[in-house]
Amino acid sequence: MNTSEKHNTPISSAPIASLQSSSVVTPVPTHANGKLYHPATVRSILSAENVEIIAEIHSLERAKTPRWLQRTSLIIVGMLVALALFLVFVPWQQNITGGGKVTSFVPGVRPQTIDAQITGRIIRWFVNEGMTVKAGDTIAILQDLNVNFMDNDFMEKIERVRERTVQAQDMAVQTARQRTIQAEQRELAAKAALENAKIEIQTARIRLKRADDLTKEGLAAQREMETATLNFQKAQADSIRNETVLESARRDVEAAKNEENRVIQQADALIAEIELRVANARQRGGASIITAPSDGYIVRIAAVGAGQTVKDGEMLAMLVPTAGGLDQAVEAFISSRDAAIVDVGRPVRLQFSGFPAFVFNPGWDNFTINTFGGKVAVVDAVDDGSGYYRVLIVPDSTQKQGKWPSSHYLRQGTPANAWIMLSEVSIGFEIWRQLNGFPPVLPHKVATKDSKDEKKK
Repeated sequence: MNTSEKHNTPISSAPIASLQSSSVVTPVPTHANGKLYHPATVRSILSAENVEIIAEIHSLERAKTPRWLQRTSLIIVGMLVALALFLVFVPWQQNITGGGKVTSFVPGVRPQTIDAQITGRIIRWFVNEGMTVKAGDTIAILQDLNVNFMDNDFMEKIERVRERTVQAQDMAVQTARQRTIQAEQRELAAKAALENAKIEIQTARIRLKRADDLTKEGLAAQREMETATLNFQKAQADSIRNETVLESARRDVEAAKNEENRVIQQADALIAEIELRVANARQRGGASIITAPSDGYIVRIAAVGAGQTVKDGEMLAMLVPTAGGLDQAVEAFISSRDAAIVDVGRPVRLQFSGFPAFVFNPGWDNFTINTFGGKVAVVDAVDDGSGYYRVLIVPDSTQKQGKWPSSHYLRQGTPANAWIMLSEVSIGFEIWRQLNGFPPVLPHKVATKDSKDEKKK
């Protein structure tokens, strides 16, 4: 093998360090087919300028972005684009959150206390905590400590006082009525006398005219004319007197009627007063027997035993009425900012304590498990004193999982979380709204029967 063939023979594993001259490391040029030349050949064909050019090319190759980094960048850019599309096109159900508890929509069946209506001593308890009672069942019996009611004959005495008062007032009314009747009779008599007097005047006038005519014709004496004149004057005087008597009788009738009305009013007032006293006495006597106001169960009994004294208005026990399905409701509280955009009829999703639930977005049924449907029934017009408004939510059977658990399991007082459904927007808009502190989009007003009727008009 000659020297030129030796120098042109490619080698596959010649290190770049073999090309060193003094302290300079010269890059190894490559052939078009990617094979390396022999170092001696390289030294023979390289000049100082070629070495600089090759070094620059090699530096550019080193600055080239690695493929794994390119792939990673593309993946990140793709994920960002997908996220942007997700934020723009994926819907989000806006909602207003509020916390509260289970109650009853009917005020009469909400938890209530049984209080002592009198100051007395407990004689006996008839119930225990957790016991179910019916309306009218006896809870406890008290002994009234009022001095009057400690007298066993007090009710009999006050009943006798009532009877005497009623009799006396009835007698007074009858007497006044008799006086009125007598005055009315005198008035009738005066009217009759006046009518007779008027007839006498007419008769006397006719006789007077007749006597005057006869006297002028010379057929009657002058004495007859004087007699007729006197009779006529007497009839006039009697009529005037009877008119005076009638006027006096009318005044007497009016006075008698006024007196009668006064006596009747006084009698009614006295009888009403004594009847009220009797009713209060009967009620106070019945207040010693404490009864259940409605069906329910006793959840708490005051820490007082037989023989202990309780004051008027002091709690004896707490009763939780048994509420039916239609009576169930949730009492939630929302902020003043949210209350302005909540109207009656708006759908609600609810989660009850003790009923495990997963809620990602209340408007996404596929990502919401074990929540219950409801709708807004009442929004208070005034706050609770701390800037929050009370909202009453009732079941909504038209929604998915709209039926609530039975009152046996979902008892009053159970904590609840409420999500009041509003408008549907994109997730991107919702994030932007939350970051800027803007209120939710004003939802379309829920169509109600009243609003439909107004549109028809």
